Amino acid sequence: MLITMNRLVRYKAFQKLTISYFLLILLTVSVLSTYLFYFFSRNAVQEIDRNSRAMLSQISYASDVIYNQAMIIGNSLLTQPEITSFLNNTEENKTTNYHVFQQLSQIQSAYPHIYSIGIYRPSTKTVVDTAGLPFDSSLYAISAEQYMEFYPRSLTVPHRNNGVPLKFLTFLLYPDYSLLTTGNPLIYINVEEQSILTTIRKIGITDSANNVFVMSNEGKVLSHTDSNQFLDDLSETQYVQQILSEDMAENSFTANIDNKKHLIAYVKSEEMNWYFVSVTPYSSLISNIDHLRNVTLLVTGGIVLTGLLASIFLSKSIYRPLSALFEKIIKNSASLKTSYIDEYQVIAEMFNSLLEKEKSMQFVIDRSSRTIQEHYLHSLLRSNSLDTSVPEELIQDIEEELSGSYFCVIVFKIDDMEPPRGGGAEGGQKPLLRFVLGNIAKEMLEPLGECDYLITGENEAVAVCQFAKSERPEELKPALRNVQSFLKRYFKMTVSIGVGDMTYGRKNISFSYTSAQQYVKYRLIYGQESIMDALTTRPHIMTTLIYPTDCEKKLIEAVQSGRADDIEEATERFIQYISVGSVNQVITYSIQLLLSLLKHFDYLRHLPDSNFTEYLDAVTDIEGAENLAEIKSIIKKYGANICSLIEEKNHWINAQKHNIVIEKVQTYIQEHYAEPNLSLELVSNIAGLSPSYLGKLFKGATRQSFNEYLNQIRLEKAKELLASTNETAAKISESVGIYNTTYFSTLFKKKFGLSPSAFREQEAIKNKEMRND
Repeated sequence: MLITMNRLVRYKAFQKLTISYFLLILLTVSVLSTYLFYFFSRNAVQEIDRNSRAMLSQISYASDVIYNQAMIIGNSLLTQPEITSFLNNTEENKTTNYHVFQQLSQIQSAYPHIYSIGIYRPSTKTVVDTAGLPFDSSLYAISAEQYMEFYPRSLTVPHRNNGVPLKFLTFLLYPDYSLLTTGNPLIYINVEEQSILTTIRKIGITDSANNVFVMSNEGKVLSHTDSNQFLDDLSETQYVQQILSEDMAENSFTANIDNKKHLIAYVKSEEMNWYFVSVTPYSSLISNIDHLRNVTLLVTGGIVLTGLLASIFLSKSIYRPLSALFEKIIKNSASLKTSYIDEYQVIAEMFNSLLEKEKSMQFVIDRSSRTIQEHYLHSLLRSNSLDTSVPEELIQDIEEELSGSYFCVIVFKIDDMEPPRGGGAEGGQKPLLRFVLGNIAKEMLEPLGECDYLITGENEAVAVCQFAKSERPEELKPALRNVQSFLKRYFKMTVSIGVGDMTYGRKNISFSYTSAQQYVKYRLIYGQESIMDALTTRPHIMTTLIYPTDCEKKLIEAVQSGRADDIEEATERFIQYISVGSVNQVITYSIQLLLSLLKHFDYLRHLPDSNFTEYLDAVTDIEGAENLAEIKSIIKKYGANICSLIEEKNHWINAQKHNIVIEKVQTYIQEHYAEPNLSLELVSNIAGLSPSYLGKLFKGATRQSFNEYLNQIRLEKAKELLASTNETAAKISESVGIYNTTYFSTLFKKKFGLSPSAFREQEAIKNKEMRND
């Protein structure tokens, strides 16, 4: 521990390494803790908001059901002969009134949420009400703007409900709306405000801190969890004004109410223009936020302290391989015996000094035996003749050092290395790593015999070993494994090794070097960090492979079927077959397989987004592959690209077929829209498709359902007839295939914003103005 603390105080690189680890841990923990705290609090509020809006949507749906049921009840009453007779009579008949009362009571019994159904006939001022309520004259005073109107009200009935006013949501229906006069009858349906309040309490989870209420598009309360606020006008409230001003079906926002932050969520009813609103105090959403913050800070502090100790330990482990080198430099240099040392500066100065010496030695090569020896070894490796200017005495000295009977050349290929910190020191790191590789290899191989180390390329180094016997020492492979392990552990660098054949005499060193270069290429098959020699590679070199036509056929079939599992299996089978061959066979057969796929699926090159360069890129990737797994991945990716092109072509063909069917259906609708029995089932029989499938195709192509499209055609034709003829709306409705005049009027107004009669009047005014002009 004292040594570690001394290094922490004395060595600058060790300090930077420790501080870097600590800052990295501190930053990671801080960012992670902040993000988790923010993520939890934000998601909690969002989840509550989603739940509130989901609850309000369910309540909104329930209100729409009430509205639709009121419309259904009104339409069903108009189909009853006795009801129609009652509405048209001008004389009082108590027997008829009694039958009407029974029918109304029977209909009401099917809808438990309806308080009463009533009919008022102005001609005799007769009221038939299932609850026996007196007629409220204010209902008849309402100016109707559509077939059905809505009117919230409070009604006090003597000797009823203990004198407490009844709170009603009343739906008013005008049977003769198109001919509305002062003598027309009125149908009204009373729904208690309590029924919507009950729906709120069943669907929502409300408490004293939450307000859930329903209001009209004018800001008037129609139902509230606090029943005392029925018919209160909230239009002057700031958050209600914001809701009414937003043209959105649903939304949520925050607002200050009584100087407290609240979450406001609302959903708008599509049928009735009601707003269902939830008001929740923010303080109740996340009640333990302060406790969560304190716990997060406490845990973060503990992790940071632990990270400080971990950073020191990690720095010590990473720094250990270089510490011996630095200590030797300090001991051998008096100028470095200071209390504070910058290791990077020391290394830089040392290598600058070595580079300067190397440059000077080029001019005085006769004084540097090592440089001459390296040149001599390079000439032996490549069977080149040595420069005749080298003194004979130096050549003799070098040959005496290479007096071993047997030689073995070992080639080290650098597989990969982690990029240096900062990204810009790669050029200086590689020479250092090659230097480290040479020192480590020489240190671990010299116990087995004399060893010389040479750098022969950017990522290649060579060790020339001398042995007294023709057989390699048994300790050679374990020593090479130690070299690999040390480099990977301390320098994050991996090397593949090729061990050349044993040769007799220094003049045959080039044969050993050539064989080692050939063996190291087989890392493509055996992978990185492999140690390869004649025994390892002989089965591959001696194997003669025939191109696997059956594997090619299987892969083509798999690609044609588009099944990823079959492509995986066929590719794996191909790789297993070629893996027993030589490196050249592996690369050649892999490229030939891609060429066969290209030729077989050549017809796909005419599709959009297909490109011949994909094949060329795949060939380049195979030639540069490091192992069989990369080649397998390249072939699979190329096959998957072909599958995508096949799928695009099939999709294009199917799309063309579907467009023809949709065009035929549209033509049929335009020609037979006046038939009342025209339906999706009928057209699907003609098209030869199932109704559900045809409906999906039709909506996907036109963005409208079949019925929506049919109604649009019918209404457009009715619009033309209303503007150009004097036929009644009922006859025009029948002529376009809609035999229910009330339903026709409802659809027409929903589509064009005007009733048929109002539209005809508007067109008449326009035509008159045009004639005057």
